[in-house]
Amino acid sequence: MNKKLLAVSLIAMLGLTSCGAADGNSTNDAAVSATEAATEEATTEEAAEEATTEATTEEATEESTTTADEDSEDTTTSASDKDDDEDSSETAAAPVEGLSDKYADLDNRSFAYKGKIFTVGVSTFQDLLDGGVEFKENDAANKDNNVSPNHSTEWYTIDLSHYAHIQVQFTNVSDAPMSAKDCPLQYVRWYTIYVPSFDDEERNADIKADLEEAAKVVQFAFPITLTSEELLANSPDYTEYKEGFNQYNYKTESSKYIRDTGYEFSFDKDTDQLKDMNITWLP
Repeated sequence: MNKKLLAVSLIAMLGLTSCGAADGNSTNDAAVSATEAATEEATTEEAAEEATTEATTEEATEESTTTADEDSEDTTTSASDKDDDEDSSETAAAPVEGLSDKYADLDNRSFAYKGKIFTVGVSTFQDLLDGGVEFKENDAANKDNNVSPNHSTEWYTIDLSHYAHIQVQFTNVSDAPMSAKDCPLQYVRWYTIYVPSFDDEERNADIKADLEEAAKVVQFAFPITLTSEELLANSPDYTEYKEGFNQYNYKTESSKYIRDTGYEFSFDKDTDQLKDMNITWLP
């Protein structure tokens, strides 16, 4: 009896041990599978995160590069605009104090030569010489010539640029002879041989550059590239229009001589740009 009980007990113990071992192996396999699955999932998520991070980094890099390029372009454009402004300011003549705001001002018939103001009817031959106006040597030598009453000197031409020039003349309006150097300026004329009116753009550019150089030497109350439209907008009260010459005159009567004096503006018929003008004076 005891032997049977011992045998049964041994068999039961062996069965329990066998089931426990089987359950243990199953648990270990499930844990391994779960671990592997978790590892694979973690690896997949990590790879996805790395891919996302890489894509985000690349996108950020591209945006940074694009922004840098745009900033560079903006900076370059700004620098270019600044250079253009500087070039423009170098070629544009600065306004001269003393010139009228009115283009045809009969009470202020002034112009400037290299920043120095001269006035028709007031400034003398000697004033222009002292002010640095570059007369030709032979013309300057005429300053001591005697000028009879109610007579004028010859016209003197001063070069401003290759195409643009001014002419001046002095008159003795007194009743006694005087030296030319003491005679007041009675006439000043500005003119250009060409205006930009050609089919050749290179030639037009050359003329424009020439006029810009001339404007650095002599200035009037108006720009030397003036159009008739701009003139009339500023000074609409002209006294005469000569259609054949496309010329507007602003004049007043002399109290001493049978002659009108003032301003004459002549414009190119094709471009309407100023090509010739003069300012005159008599008492």
